[in-house]
Amino acid sequence: MCDFLNGQFSAGLVAMGGYLPGKNIRERDASQLPTYLAEQTRLHHDYIKPISENGLLPGTVETNYDGWQSQPWYKAWFDRLPDKKRSNPFEGIETRCRVPVDPESRANAIRPHLMLSSDAETLAGALALYNAGMDQSMVDLLMVSSLVPDRHVPLNASLVQHKLKLPNAGAYNIDTCCSSFITMLEMAVLYVRCGLKRNVMIIGSSIDSHISDKSNYYSPNTGDAAVAGIVSRVDDGYGYISSHSISQGVRHAAIVFQRRRPRLSAITSQGPDFEQEFVTFNDRSLCKEMAENCRDDIVNVVDGALGKADYSREDIDFLVAHQPVHWAGNAWREALGVPAGKYHETFRHYGNIAVASVAVNLLDALEKGKVNCGDNVVMVSSGVGENHGALLQKISPRLLQVNGL
Repeated sequence: MCDFLNGQFSAGLVAMGGYLPGKNIRERDASQLPTYLAEQTRLHHDYIKPISENGLLPGTVETNYDGWQSQPWYKAWFDRLPDKKRSNPFEGIETRCRVPVDPESRANAIRPHLMLSSDAETLAGALALYNAGMDQSMVDLLMVSSLVPDRHVPLNASLVQHKLKLPNAGAYNIDTCCSSFITMLEMAVLYVRCGLKRNVMIIGSSIDSHISDKSNYYSPNTGDAAVAGIVSRVDDGYGYISSHSISQGVRHAAIVFQRRRPRLSAITSQGPDFEQEFVTFNDRSLCKEMAENCRDDIVNVVDGALGKADYSREDIDFLVAHQPVHWAGNAWREALGVPAGKYHETFRHYGNIAVASVAVNLLDALEKGKVNCGDNVVMVSSGVGENHGALLQKISPRLLQVNGL
């Protein structure tokens, strides 16, 4: 049996790709990326058109004015805010990303729906493959975590495998909610270290627009994103070092998807009731317990990962974390004693993007040159349910090279 920590091979992230609606693509990709997506994926051409015509990933960047302040119901929304939130109703967030309307449903339905999570996941996966210069046939396993799957059953993984044209890949659905990217990374490393797989793709998405009640006080804090990584063998001394996870199932009912009407709604006897599944703070006492204990939970799971490799907090070169609310990431950083210069977050631009948060923060830090080859990087996330995961890795030169950094 393979020893997880001392596997046959070294393994780690070797490529990443992020789908952030409305974001500019790199100039050097403008001519080739649209052709690649058209030929190597089963994405609808309307999702590729904004890339070729405007150099933008499909979708929009929504400002606070766009989404709330310009709306006729803004005063009603503001008046419902808890008193302590009225002085700063948007809590530090300035923008968030929004996926476009699904083109098939726009052409064939009276009430079209938004882009499906499987399409967002396909785009993120394709960007990772494109950055890696890797043929689809080389991927032998795909793991997907969808906060808002296309269907409850079956889930998205095999559909994304089909849309990405991965002929040799099995497809697994993985879920530990917002900490799922770390969970998938840990599992992917295990397969590669033991020699069971060569190249594992992991994709996480949070298409919040499907399940966000914009009349809820928390709604400005959330956005849409999908992110992918490819885990392969890396040079000895790089890649995965250790990981740890803990769960607090007693808080399972704190935050749930609940079928209900929007908080601001006017219903007539003949018209629709507008009920659907929305993210809902279901048990306020458990939500309070989550907030009160989150620093200790994060410290415990990070210390658990570090301790397995005989590392200490002083060995952390860089930290990326989930960003559920504006204050959380820096509170966790301070609790761990990590200097501000060794931490990166994107809450102001993207908000809480759930499954995608920690990986998007890593990718953004890489693109901004904040993370260097050989850095010991800790990824840590909470996840409702409640699950916490932390993973320590040494950044490989291959990850920087294939992403053109």
